[in-house]
Amino acid sequence: MTLHESHTDPRTRRTLALLERAMTTLLEDQSISEINVSELCRVAGIHRTTFYKHFSSVAEFAGHMFSTLIDDLASVDVTNLPDDIDQVVETYRASLAGMLDHVAANRPAYRRLFASDGDHQFQRIVADTLAERAVEAHRRLTDRGRVIDIDEMTAAQLVGAGCAAAVGVWAAQDTTDSATRSREIMSALPRWWSPS
Repeated sequence: MTLHESHTDPRTRRTLALLERAMTTLLEDQSISEINVSELCRVAGIHRTTFYKHFSSVAEFAGHMFSTLIDDLASVDVTNLPDDIDQVVETYRASLAGMLDHVAANRPAYRRLFASDGDHQFQRIVADTLAERAVEAHRRLTDRGRVIDIDEMTAAQLVGAGCAAAVGVWAAQDTTDSATRSREIMSALPRWWSPS
């Protein structure tokens, strides 16, 4: 897992990348709640004081890491969305397929995070981040004439939580055909996501 480059200074980007790699490694064998700052810093090869310049706890770092990562993976360039509604839906399906590919490439960590006894904070971050993205997507769909007949927040939470659950199931499986799985997930979404 790698965070996309942020607009922070190079030292901060390097520190975040080291911490992220260390977190990914540690998550293969333990949950977030079992990881402490000393262990994370040892595996990352950084000093604890450096860690504490940026974060107050492992949970805070994990929240930052995963919310940024999921947000980046779920992003769609809305300035270049096509006018055709079916092509808009396809653009979002391709974004979902990219997220599934990322999860498949990092399955040991994601299996642990999505497990029923996994990290519920992480699971909430994924659902909330995908719900925020769904709000944007629904606005793009309605701009192109799609009718969403329930309030914006309910619609977004429904889609965000559903997609987060589907990504969790994907993490637990061994399949790698993200194109097919993303189409299956999209077909299970509310009717406003269906092709015309």
